Amino acid sequence: MSSSARSNYAHLEAASEWFAVLSDKPVAEEDLRAWQAWLNEDEGHRKAWQQVESVGAMFSSFQSTQQSASYVLEHSHAMSRRQLMKGVLGITGVAALGWTGWQHTPIPSMASAWMADFHTRVGQVSRHDLEDGTQVWLNTNSAINRSIDGQYRSVSLVTGEMMIQTLPAEEGYGFSAACRDGVVNVGKDQARFCVRQLSDTETVLAVYEGVVSLTPLESDVAQTFQAGQEVTFTAYSMSKAKPASLLYDTWRNGLLIVEDMSLADFIAEIDRYHYGYINLDSSIADLQVVGTFPNHDLDIVLSMLSKSFPIRVQRPLPWWVSISAA
Repeated sequence: MSSSARSNYAHLEAASEWFAVLSDKPVAEEDLRAWQAWLNEDEGHRKAWQQVESVGAMFSSFQSTQQSASYVLEHSHAMSRRQLMKGVLGITGVAALGWTGWQHTPIPSMASAWMADFHTRVGQVSRHDLEDGTQVWLNTNSAINRSIDGQYRSVSLVTGEMMIQTLPAEEGYGFSAACRDGVVNVGKDQARFCVRQLSDTETVLAVYEGVVSLTPLESDVAQTFQAGQEVTFTAYSMSKAKPASLLYDTWRNGLLIVEDMSLADFIAEIDRYHYGYINLDSSIADLQVVGTFPNHDLDIVLSMLSKSFPIRVQRPLPWWVSISAA
C-alpha cells in the first residue's frame, strides 16, 4: 500500500469514527469542538468527512423508522431468547429429526446463535459493553458468548462477525477471542480487531489497534499481528499477512468502504444485511467497485451502483432483485 493510500485509509477510518460519534444524540460539546479541530487540521480530513457525510445524508432519514421497528421487535416477547429456543427445541428438535437429521440441518447453528449471550438479526448491528470495559460490536446475523471471571476474560464467536476493543489491563489479565478456527489472544495493552467467519472453513482476522497473537485450532504455533495487518486462516494454517481492509472496520458505523472489489463480491457483501434474493448477471460480475456505501439500505446502494455502472436493476418480485447489463 502506498503512503498516500495509507493516509487516505487513516482519514476515512477517522471520519467514520467521527460520523458514529456525531450520530449519537445528544452530542457532547467537547466532542463537537474536537471534531471541528480534527476537521480543520488537514484537507484530507475534510475530503474524507465529505465522503462519509454524503453517504450518511442519504440514509439518515430512515433511521427513526428503523429504530422504532427494532424496538418493537426487541420488546415484543416477554419470554427470553433462551427460554423460547429451549422450548422450541424440546418440542420439535431432536425428537422430530433424529440425531443424524439434526446434524445435517441449519438448526444446530441457529440454536447456538439464539441461545448465545448476544446476537443480532439480519441487518442489525449492535454494541455491547462488557463488565471489564471491553466493547464488542456484532455485525449482521452474528452471535457471541462471553466469560468474565477474575483474571480470565474471553469472548467466543458463535457465528458471523465481531469487532472487539479491549482496554489496558494489569499484568496477567489477558483477553482471548475464540472462534471456530482458532483463538486470538491480547496481552495487557489495548487492542482493537475484527474476527469474521468467511465460510465453513475460513476465518479472517483484521487488526486495527495494538498487537494480538493468533493460534489456529489444530496448531500449537502462534503468530503475532499488529495494527494494520489482516490474515485469513483455517483450523490448520494461516495465509501471509496483508494490509487490513477498511471493510472489516467501518461496518459498525453503518458503512461499507470497499477498494477494488468485484461487483459479484460486493453484492454478496451487501446481501448479508438484507432478506431476499439478488441475482447478478455473470457478464457484469467482474466490474470493480470502489466507494463508500450504507450497509443497511439496499435501494440507496442499488441507486449508487446504477449511477456508476452501465447496469439495469429490476424487481420481478418484492423480495427479488435482478441486476443485468444495461
